[in-house]
Amino acid sequence: MKHTSIRASDDIEITKAWIKGCFQQPNNWNLAIELPTTTSEPPTPRVIGLIGAVRAPEIGYMLNASHWGHGYATEALRAFMPLFFEHFSGHELASHDAANHHVTTADDLNAPRFEYAEALTDTELVASHNVLTKAGFKLHEKREKDFENPVLGWRDTLAYRMYRPDAQRCVF
Repeated sequence: MKHTSIRASDDIEITKAWIKGCFQQPNNWNLAIELPTTTSEPPTPRVIGLIGAVRAPEIGYMLNASHWGHGYATEALRAFMPLFFEHFSGHELASHDAANHHVTTADDLNAPRFEYAEALTDTELVASHNVLTKAGFKLHEKREKDFENPVLGWRDTLAYRMYRPDAQRCVF
């Protein structure tokens, strides 16, 4: 976790607090990245990372380092982006109560609409730049010394954006 805002920790309580903090953020929506195991019958999923929005429209992903370089991040990001734009479409979200077979909708379940998703990455993370580009993101801007990394200090950030396919952008 060299390029995140917190240091890696083996302390389960620190990890639980970090996860709880993520869920308390508005516009938070995250999913696990899983691979099926091939050693069990039937195959069972195994979590190798996560992808989502902790502060939408900002999106991000993390994979266990042993799974880097296999195309999993690109595949996950390509699959996630249509879901992101559907989830953050401004339409009412449905809440499903499986125990009672009941579907409810409510105004407080509306997710905002975002016209773009943005991914922020350190300037030295070339592999992540490539993942974003392969998934359809375009470099939007370079932000100088805008991120304080607990390991590396103040860092420059590259902001990549993907606009929703139905976005109406003004061109002057």
